[in-house]
Amino acid sequence: MPFSIIEQFSCGKANNSYSEDRIIHSRHHFGILDGSRGPHYSGSDVITAMLDDAKAFIESMPFDISLPKLVAELTDLALEHKRAAGFTDYRTSGGFVFGLYSEHFGEIWRVGDCKFRNNGLENAVFWESEEICARARALKLNALLQTGLDVDAIMARTDYDHLIDDLLADEASFLNRPDNPLSFGAINGQQVPECYLERFPARAGRLVITSDGYPKVFASLDQCEQELARLLVIDPLCIAENLQCKGLGPDRLSFDDRSLISADIQC
Repeated sequence: MPFSIIEQFSCGKANNSYSEDRIIHSRHHFGILDGSRGPHYSGSDVITAMLDDAKAFIESMPFDISLPKLVAELTDLALEHKRAAGFTDYRTSGGFVFGLYSEHFGEIWRVGDCKFRNNGLENAVFWESEEICARARALKLNALLQTGLDVDAIMARTDYDHLIDDLLADEASFLNRPDNPLSFGAINGQQVPECYLERFPARAGRLVITSDGYPKVFASLDQCEQELARLLVIDPLCIAENLQCKGLGPDRLSFDDRSLISADIQC
């Protein structure tokens, strides 16, 4: 089903231009890539190159490429970058997820936790392992609040961004392991099990695809931004209504990079 783009927006979480999100917009596809450097890798060069190459590949790929073929190509691309960088632990050294619309198949494709809203219906996925990590972080930060520290003092601590590093590394160990209920899928150089290749028939009307930097998906960018702004005011640490594995900080615009692209899908 053909489409016409309505809105697109991308913003990194920090007060600079760096972001691990990418917007995809070609003649036959549109969507979002959402990258992560992983719990054991602090640099940005490898994930940046991986995301840029993945974006370029998707925007130039054949209009009738299948989802399994696309995932296989992206997996090979990620593997090449990691081997070139000398990585041997593919689970904890970063990767990316995506949400993508295929005009040829009339489907929304997803690997990972990108979100979408199609003709009024929102579809979000929440990993059990991610919730465990977020709740553990909330427990630690609530304990600090109980000592009398205020939000600004907590954000200023050197360990603020590292409270659950060990748990995030444990979470990454479940990547692409379909035999475990804590597992989930991502493009990281490993084979992605078929059960993590999600397909959804697209409905005519508005389709909005976002990275998980938006806690909730609405029909417009303005609505998504308003809800995010509300949550950042009432829950800046992201330990209550907006439970997350990371929070707002003194040098940040939000708790995570955020990207959105929307289109009208025609019958």
